[in-house]
Amino acid sequence: MTDETVNDNETNDVALSVRNLRTYFYPDDGTVKKAVDDVSFDVRRGRVCCLIGESGSGKSATAMSIINLVDRPGRVVGGSVTFDGTDLLKLDAKALRKVRGARIGMIFQEPMHSLDPVFTIGEQLIETIRAHADVTRDEAAKRSVEWLRRVDLPNPEAIMTAYPHELSGGMLQRAMIAIALCCGPKLLIADEPTTALDVTVQAQILRLLVRLKDEIGLSILLITHDLGVVAETADDVLVMYDGHIVERGPVEDIFDRPRHPYTKALLLTRPIIGRKLRRLPTLHEVMREVGDGEIAQPQDWSALTAETIEPADADGANGGGTGGVPADAEPILTVRHLKKYFERVHGFGKGEGNVKKAVDDVSFDVRRGETVGLVGESGSGKTTTGQTVLRLHAKTSGDVIFDGTDVFSLSSRKLAKLRTRMQYVFQDPYSALNPRLKVGFAIGEALLHHKMATKRDVMDKVVETLELCGMDSSCVNRYPHEFSGGQRQRIVIARAMALQPEFVVADEPVSALDVSIQAEIINLFSELQRKRNVSFLFISHDLSVVEHICSSILVMHNGRIVERGSVDDVFNHPQDDYTKSLLDSIPASNPRYRKIGR
Repeated sequence: MTDETVNDNETNDVALSVRNLRTYFYPDDGTVKKAVDDVSFDVRRGRVCCLIGESGSGKSATAMSIINLVDRPGRVVGGSVTFDGTDLLKLDAKALRKVRGARIGMIFQEPMHSLDPVFTIGEQLIETIRAHADVTRDEAAKRSVEWLRRVDLPNPEAIMTAYPHELSGGMLQRAMIAIALCCGPKLLIADEPTTALDVTVQAQILRLLVRLKDEIGLSILLITHDLGVVAETADDVLVMYDGHIVERGPVEDIFDRPRHPYTKALLLTRPIIGRKLRRLPTLHEVMREVGDGEIAQPQDWSALTAETIEPADADGANGGGTGGVPADAEPILTVRHLKKYFERVHGFGKGEGNVKKAVDDVSFDVRRGETVGLVGESGSGKTTTGQTVLRLHAKTSGDVIFDGTDVFSLSSRKLAKLRTRMQYVFQDPYSALNPRLKVGFAIGEALLHHKMATKRDVMDKVVETLELCGMDSSCVNRYPHEFSGGQRQRIVIARAMALQPEFVVADEPVSALDVSIQAEIINLFSELQRKRNVSFLFISHDLSVVEHICSSILVMHNGRIVERGSVDDVFNHPQDDYTKSLLDSIPASNPRYRKIGR
């Protein structure tokens, strides 16, 4: 179904009508970026319309164009946006401000960036209500408390007095929803509202949005790159690629009968619970790209290698990252009764006591050539565990034994030598790389420091490692900002692998990546393990990724390991209530199996 196929009938059923919208960006280098290029679609009354696509596809630019909030150097250059019979693009700033908030609500991916840190949640709610309604401050305060209660926030009277930094991510997003809806809008634009949230909190927020839609007759334009969110919430779907809507239709049709090659590629490259392959298909394997951003038809599956599409063995030995490790293999890492406590910072929502038990009596093993998944929500202690194991934090108590050596008994000199064998891959590749250093130097300096290369051969070893990680020799003379997120993640992995480590802690290495890039990085970890027999502690909150790449799982909650076992045992026979709640919160892989709504 092409971009031009838009239903112009049944106008009474349409809450928002976008026609031929064009938004271009004009950077200083004289080029023109057509972020939104002749886009047309409708959002129907009382329905959830999901706009899906990867980073750079034009999703957020479309959302900001609808309410005419595109920042320079961007500009809406054409088209119309009709809401309640009015073209919003023709309104002056004053008239448009009356529409925003009162008739169209907006929530964003990062509520901390949308809320003013110097005002309480209550003050920001009251200000919003009084800006659009002729009510007293007391009346606005009463309505604010009602809305905080309506979005299921506990103790709304106390939250009225809290500042944004005192709330958790899920609480902040609920407060943002209350602010967006407190003036009774008929349309809500939600731009990646759950991307930064844990899986259980995401499920709660999505359930809340669907419930409010039904209660107040809301129409929702939900922007996301997450196909699970689409499967759980959407009535209608728009697929965006390179500034164009390339496919549209009811959610069931998009998942069961996708027509466009890009839609098919998105659906095929994602890891799905219960479908464990040797190797995930990647975007480039599923489809061929041709010039000028056009997309050819997807390759026939028979053209793909058997390794790409063959399922893993029942025992997982051929699956991503297991390496077929024998059950009696010797551990390369042994952690016993590890504790890491921090002084607690007091504030709203903090418990009593002066100590935060981030890691509280944790024990586990990682065998040679094995990938162990460490899963749990934000604040569960996953990252602190990984960093303490590598002695990036001092321990409170307990033992960490690496290949027979007590990590915390080593002198600084001996620890520096050990660090070549134990490496860390960070979640945010951009902050992990010095923006002032070229990639070749960033990787090569560690090799020179540890005397694993000479000045004469260091660049050869850098290029060799980059190529191992799917990059080429041209990267060495470029800076981090010149690469995409997926490329930067490969560079960070290459920097860790250049030292030929035997054990790597990978901390949420794919959480910020689009689904097609995520597949490439997941495959890279599996390939590195097969080629180098590396052991991984793979930290993640995404259970579908963990199932694909790991052989065993540790489930962490409130600083403790509450469940452990093989992937199959934990996924198919969970014992702990927390594990069951995590599994129950995984978004559906297809709208037929959705748990939210209907």
